[in-house]
Amino acid sequence: MLFGGGKNSVGLDISSDTVKVVKLKKSGNSIMLARLGLEKIAPEPLDEDAVGAKHELTVKAIKTMLYNNGIDAKKTCTSVSGNSVVVRYIKLPHMSETELRDVIRFEAEEHIPFDIEHVIIDFQIIKEVIEKDERMILVLLVAAKEELVYDHMEILQRSGLETTHINVDTFSIEDALVANGKEEEVVALVDIGARMTNINVVENKCSCFNRDILVGGNDFTEAIKRELGVNFLEAEQIKEAEGVIVPGEEMTTGVYSERISHVSYAIESVGARLLDELERSFAYYYTQLPVYRKNIDRVLLSGGTAKLKNLDEFLASGLGIPVVIADPFVNLRIAPKVNVNLIKKYGPAFTVAIGLALRGLK
Repeated sequence: MLFGGGKNSVGLDISSDTVKVVKLKKSGNSIMLARLGLEKIAPEPLDEDAVGAKHELTVKAIKTMLYNNGIDAKKTCTSVSGNSVVVRYIKLPHMSETELRDVIRFEAEEHIPFDIEHVIIDFQIIKEVIEKDERMILVLLVAAKEELVYDHMEILQRSGLETTHINVDTFSIEDALVANGKEEEVVALVDIGARMTNINVVENKCSCFNRDILVGGNDFTEAIKRELGVNFLEAEQIKEAEGVIVPGEEMTTGVYSERISHVSYAIESVGARLLDELERSFAYYYTQLPVYRKNIDRVLLSGGTAKLKNLDEFLASGLGIPVVIADPFVNLRIAPKVNVNLIKKYGPAFTVAIGLALRGLK
């Protein structure tokens, strides 16, 4: 969506702890996954203030990932996210897109918590609405700090890449997962990143509610670290290999070891925080924009943490609605050279990269 195909497209997802890449090829109505790769930026989370060091490590990770996976493309689609990006839904008097483009920066100023002189803005008119007999437009407004976008572009340039467009993670996920959904369905896209979780409620294939919550994959790892008295790297490995939420009725059967019981306890404690934040967010969604007051039909989980065993069932039980682990590969043909083990291990973590590459094909 933000700042803006061909038959080939590369999507590059630069997150806080990993970089992911996807190369798609289009032939007629068929899309093939030609290549994909994933590389850790660092074994443990970096201090957010260590910007220079993180840039160096990110560039190195991108170059390594592209080389190891035989991707020689020079142009890529990428995205931004985090505290320096805001998404707002605003109602304005009816006007054309051309008229709105002339006034959007002025209209946006009261809705954006950043210096308006140092942000990059984009927008989309979602629909027309009638309010008190007056024609209005509902506008999706996106703003990103210039510093964030320029830092992102610098990393790409130092990696030998150019960008064809920059999106926002939440809308790349939407591109990957919603295109083939039911028109009338209301879906909550919940992406569990390393540091935070993003919620994007989509109705009629159009985003209508967006929120970030400060619970992420690293919180699960930290909980295991504290519970077992291990370091972060060991806790991350335990999470990936043994992470599970054991249902209460199964905990007393003797099937699970004491270690797994401790792991389950740690993960469930963070899962309960995530569940509480989701319930709060959904409750707030239902109070906003009366035109959108429709029940959420299901939740789609993406991000690497989505594959934590039984997390989907735990959230579904608490929310009272179906929770499904997203499969961003479901509509793609897989080329023989693709490392399918990466798909099996990290599948939902590639959602942003796939959405970016799909956007590049349009």
